[in-house]
Amino acid sequence: MENEERWEAEANRLDIRNRIRNLMWTVSQDYELDIEVDQEAWQKSKYIAFYDAVREGGFARYFNVEEYEAYITKRVYAGWEPSVLLALGRLCIDCAVYKKLEKERRGVASIRRRAMRDTLEKDGMRLTHTDWGHVEACYLRFMLDGTEADERNQGLICLIGTLEDAERTSQITDCLSAVYERAYAKGFTKKFKGLSQELMDSGEENKEYTDKEYLEEESEESQDEHKVNLFTDELMEEEDLVSRHKANVIVLDEESSSRMEEYVERNYGKSYLTAQEQKHQNSQICRGNHEDSRLHFTDGLLHGDLQESAKAEYVKKVRDENLKVLNLNQMVTRQNVQMLANTLKRALLTRNEKEVVSSEYGNICARKLWTLGRTDNRRLFEREIIRDNTDFVVEVLIDASGSQQGRQALVALQGYIISEALSIVRIPQRVMGFCTFGDFTIMQRFRDYEDDRAANERIFEFYGSANNRDGLAVRAAADSLEKRKEENKILIVLSDGRPNDVIAGSLRDRKKEAYCTEFAVRDTATEVRKLRNKRVAVLGVFAGEEEDLQAEKKIFGKDFAYIRDISNFANVVGRYLKRQLLDV
Repeated sequence: MENEERWEAEANRLDIRNRIRNLMWTVSQDYELDIEVDQEAWQKSKYIAFYDAVREGGFARYFNVEEYEAYITKRVYAGWEPSVLLALGRLCIDCAVYKKLEKERRGVASIRRRAMRDTLEKDGMRLTHTDWGHVEACYLRFMLDGTEADERNQGLICLIGTLEDAERTSQITDCLSAVYERAYAKGFTKKFKGLSQELMDSGEENKEYTDKEYLEEESEESQDEHKVNLFTDELMEEEDLVSRHKANVIVLDEESSSRMEEYVERNYGKSYLTAQEQKHQNSQICRGNHEDSRLHFTDGLLHGDLQESAKAEYVKKVRDENLKVLNLNQMVTRQNVQMLANTLKRALLTRNEKEVVSSEYGNICARKLWTLGRTDNRRLFEREIIRDNTDFVVEVLIDASGSQQGRQALVALQGYIISEALSIVRIPQRVMGFCTFGDFTIMQRFRDYEDDRAANERIFEFYGSANNRDGLAVRAAADSLEKRKEENKILIVLSDGRPNDVIAGSLRDRKKEAYCTEFAVRDTATEVRKLRNKRVAVLGVFAGEEEDLQAEKKIFGKDFAYIRDISNFANVVGRYLKRQLLDV
């Protein structure tokens, strides 16, 4: 009976898949096309699933799918959020194809309207959970009955509406860029009420000036200069560079893969480890889910022999903007530093207080002598102990991926506050940033354990770039932390709760599982649990958007801090660190 039910379920699944694929083929008139059937969408509404196929088929018929995918690839390389880009892209595609489809096939209008109604009714949680989800809801209502939204969202809908008569793919991609830039304003920045308005204004200047765009400008300005640039290397065409973009994995061609190490050095700085040390690190750390990965430990472009490169100029620009944010908000920063330092001082003073404990040696305790010969208790003495307050070490690990670009000044400020407070109370600490490009996870050292307080300002060289393989970065940071002589070790991870590595380093890696969604969250959570089992305390400081909060909870459990207001930063982080100082 169980086998029959399983076979029946499989037959139904195949029947659904065939119906949807046939619908797409009929519309597109291209029987080479394929579509991944979204079973979840089908369960919500067959009309949603049907119209997804119709829209995809229409897009393939009237526009250039490869050109669109190349555009998506470029934006992802530049650090744009794939989920947001694709969600807004579906709206742009819908507006560009629906009139053409309805003109040829009358039934499309009915399916489209039913799909829109069902989406509003059965997918309400998704549509109200994010800014871009709200844009979609407003678009659906406007298309169904002309209901206008608020001024901001109605402006976006009108912008998308300009695509109704679009004839070229470039019109869709240009419109999508404009919609994304206006709709995806990072809400996290606005939650930091303690920061002045100037912070947000200065952040906007760098927000859209990404690594990708800067390197494109660099190529245009000096095409005769030899550059190791995976995007425009020696005037290489983008479609020649990217040989595959499927299932959220971008695969680099063989030439790009073979020159990856050179690219990483030119864009992130040379490693401060010797070749032998680097090889040893890779063999010891890059295992399991990360066996095809490599680590690159660097002090950054501003602390090597590449300080005059164009990319170094970009890093200097970002550093100056980050320092401007610090200067504009010196008061709230100073308050947080002092508050956190005072919390740590009080905890350390408490540890310094003499504590009397029962013991098998020390000063005889007269009140316990009556137990002599009557019980097996041998703790008839008392002795004073003073706990050592110098046996702590802290590692601060900061997610430096492209998704942090819109808030990089704020994240740098968080790292700086923690580091300054730890320096004041003389707890050794190291601050590292991490991002991933291709096979390489880049670990950038802003300050080392024994550096003096002046080194803390280097944290403002932090900027967002590329992707992030959080599990490997946590493992690499912990490797150094565990080798420290201090007994009590604390790892603080500032991240956005979204491990995401969508670039495979070479063609041979095209079949490996993309490091994103549940797989990446599970892997990172596993690394955190391993550390806690070794008695390393781990705190996650959430620097992301609310829709990623559940992933952060899965990774860090109860020990994570979600800070909505920078003025409360020291209180939240201080409570956790105080507990660690007093409980050991």
